[in-house]
Amino acid sequence: MKKVFLFVSVLIISMIIYNGCSEDNPVVVNPPPPVTTDSISGTIISSPGEMIVNTTQSVQFNFTVNPGITFTDSLATLVKVDANNNETGVLGTLLDDGNLLNGDEIAKDNVYSAKIDLNETAEGSLRVRAKGNVSSTETKYSQVLTISVYSDITPQNLGLLFNTQANAKTQLETLLGGNPGNIESASNELKTWLESQPGVSSVEKGGSTSLLINYSSGLKGGLVFSVLNSSGQITTRGGYGGDRSPKRTDAKIPVENQTTGTTFKKSNVSYNNTDNSMADPNAIGNRNVLIYAPFEAAFAPFNERQNIINRLNQSDCKGFNIVSLTNQQATVSAVNTFVNFGYVVLATHGSQGKSFATGEVVDTNAAIYTSTYKALLQAGKLAIWKNMTISSTGNVNVNADIYAVMSPYISGISGSFSNSVILNNSCESTMNPDLGNAFLGKGAKTYYGYTKVVNSGFCVTIADSITKRLAVDNKTTSQAFFAATDPVGPNAVFQIKVGNNDLKFSSSLTNANFEDGNINGWTKDGDGRVISRLGFLDPTQGNFMGIISTGLGFTTSSGSISQCFTVQNNQSTMTLKYNFLSEEFLEFINSQFQDFFEIKIIKSDGSSVVL
Repeated sequence: MKKVFLFVSVLIISMIIYNGCSEDNPVVVNPPPPVTTDSISGTIISSPGEMIVNTTQSVQFNFTVNPGITFTDSLATLVKVDANNNETGVLGTLLDDGNLLNGDEIAKDNVYSAKIDLNETAEGSLRVRAKGNVSSTETKYSQVLTISVYSDITPQNLGLLFNTQANAKTQLETLLGGNPGNIESASNELKTWLESQPGVSSVEKGGSTSLLINYSSGLKGGLVFSVLNSSGQITTRGGYGGDRSPKRTDAKIPVENQTTGTTFKKSNVSYNNTDNSMADPNAIGNRNVLIYAPFEAAFAPFNERQNIINRLNQSDCKGFNIVSLTNQQATVSAVNTFVNFGYVVLATHGSQGKSFATGEVVDTNAAIYTSTYKALLQAGKLAIWKNMTISSTGNVNVNADIYAVMSPYISGISGSFSNSVILNNSCESTMNPDLGNAFLGKGAKTYYGYTKVVNSGFCVTIADSITKRLAVDNKTTSQAFFAATDPVGPNAVFQIKVGNNDLKFSSSLTNANFEDGNINGWTKDGDGRVISRLGFLDPTQGNFMGIISTGLGFTTSSGSISQCFTVQNNQSTMTLKYNFLSEEFLEFINSQFQDFFEIKIIKSDGSSVVL
């Protein structure tokens, strides 16, 4: 059999503009009958999902309406409801008009959107739902969505956090006494000292990698300290490993599990050629790969990113879309995009399996701090860590105050992972189940991590091995796993937490007609999504269709979706159904700006055929 890669690409598509609806007609809200399950016709999401009391917060709402549902007046209404789901007021109108200023990217795709300014005068929860009329006598609704409302962060509470953690730096330097080898005892004494400080409710310590500080105000802080070696390099993903000498017992990866010299064996994958093949529950959702490496400069030369890229490029399937976010590119907001990736590698500092560090430096004067981060800090979804290094002479240097992501942040991300694999190459990433459970609870199916402080060299080896086994050898996530222990103290054990033992990159064409209602199975670059209608266009069969586009505000140059699959010897025909819409200026025809739609078959040897 031969393996081919299907690559669908659209360049410079300008979509037809549809007339939006008038907002002049007043919306009359009558007490509705109780909302039954049959009346739920779609899903509403918001961003952000939390806000500060007595502060105006701009919130983006998107109401995705189920296929076959059409609102008679071409709008939906966002209403506020009480604890019993009774409507108590109107918050705004949601439109499907393709107006980016309204937060709507595509006109008439059955996604109704609005950016609405909210200001709540009491702490607690704001409960909202969307509704739309499908006839003069029938109304359809979304589920009830809850937005948490928190008290503001007082200058006193924020100042106490910064002052306590600044003083902790001085205290740590004193406790070290000029000897970085004292870090274990010094960190224990520092924990005791912190617990005695005003405004500190508790301090959590796992190994010697970090201290998590819980403040009485509800804010979360922390200290992460890395001991430099004699060459001035950071060799662990935070902290100090204790005895730095290699261990002879259970300290190395068995020869049969090493990546060097492993022979690639093709798997016998059967191709499901039905016209309605749904996404495979045992398939990693897509070949989008994210390497989130906020400390690539600090960890050098012990970085795994290039090894991962090299392994992916060795795969017979050339369809991997690799995104690297390094150093300060690895922001808090970038974490919201994790759900778009089938394989996510975190190369960062971590603490106790509860949190990991970003590369974003705390700036309380930044607009995003006021608009977004204050509420996230109050919600316990973000923490502020002081990132420090300890020199070979015991001097403590502060690199920056940075944001750390707590496990509730992962649980609260909009959307869900599509059978994703998470490799958390940070210290103590499986010491507690919090992060692993959060990722699996959002739809990831395999989570790899470490029990203790882990050395970067070991992380590099693990990332290389796991990526090769998944992408090149086409193993399942359980087959890719192997028992291994960091050969350098404190000898962290590599672990796996699974929701599906049979997960792997698929070699079959899945979700080909998008009837899963999502983009699962397809790897996208630029704008690619699934919709139930587009103006006058309905799916040629079923309820859904895919769309790739430019000119909608999301991308400006190109959009593509692709899928890698195996073609059996007895298969010679593939049928596609598509519509190509362009609103190109006549003078652009036959120019470099001409819109075009292209379908290519890319073979495993890299050669391609334009269909």
